[in-house]
Amino acid sequence: MKIARMNSEGKIKTVIIKGNDELFQIDDSVKFYDISGESIKGKKPIHMTFRNGDLLVPLPKVTSIRDFYTFEDHVRKARERRGLGMAKEWYEVPAYYYSGTSMIYPSGSSVPYPAFTSELDYEMEIAAVIGKDGINIRKEEAMPHIMGLMLANDWSARDLQRKEMAIGLGPSKSKDFATSLGPYITTIDELEEFRESDDRFDIPVEAYVNGKRYSGGNVRDMHWSFAELVEYASKGNRLRRGDVIMSGTVSTGCILELGPEEYGWLKKGDVVSIRSPVLGELTNEVV
Repeated sequence: MKIARMNSEGKIKTVIIKGNDELFQIDDSVKFYDISGESIKGKKPIHMTFRNGDLLVPLPKVTSIRDFYTFEDHVRKARERRGLGMAKEWYEVPAYYYSGTSMIYPSGSSVPYPAFTSELDYEMEIAAVIGKDGINIRKEEAMPHIMGLMLANDWSARDLQRKEMAIGLGPSKSKDFATSLGPYITTIDELEEFRESDDRFDIPVEAYVNGKRYSGGNVRDMHWSFAELVEYASKGNRLRRGDVIMSGTVSTGCILELGPEEYGWLKKGDVVSIRSPVLGELTNEVV
């Protein structure tokens, strides 16, 4: 199933989306992480138009964001642009950084252009939502801890990022000013037909800027699977409901990798859409 949160006439509604955009409202008495197909048993669809502008961040509270670095082609090309080869350590540990949780944007919202950059970029990513607490989770037992997947955009200030990375600690401010998540959470059971193995999925994803296709990739190309990311993140650290684990940039999924010389950095008025036939469409305008 697909779970979304919406603002309808000033009221927050949690809905399950089925089939051709049929919406079923979840009773307020049902806790978010207890939502299941039983939550709408016997209910009729509600008469409410499903519009991007009404969407909220799909989960009530994002408790943390860990952003990983799992697509080898992206890592190689991004490092080549900095005059670096692949680090052997990349194949040994799935590194990540923590991003901010106070500036999360849903699909359909506007993202402010930061005053401290002139090289704004998008990053096309996939995010897993933790739905079950745990610590020291083995990868073989990790998937039940994931509620579902959603699209993500890790907005990036490249000029500032270069300075932070040169110091050897970061990225930080070049990333934590904006993250987009949405449009909804697609639960793991809904993804069964796209599963290639216990923890690998065949999910295509693309990115468009002002309607022009910039990026295209697939979740199956992750070097480190989401189960392995959960295992690593939970080593000596308790994962909690509401934690978000992001894949890192899908191959070809940013202007840095494609080449700013040809594509140009983002500017005010640009509309960035990350799309997947499986996970929906995450769209934001830069203002």
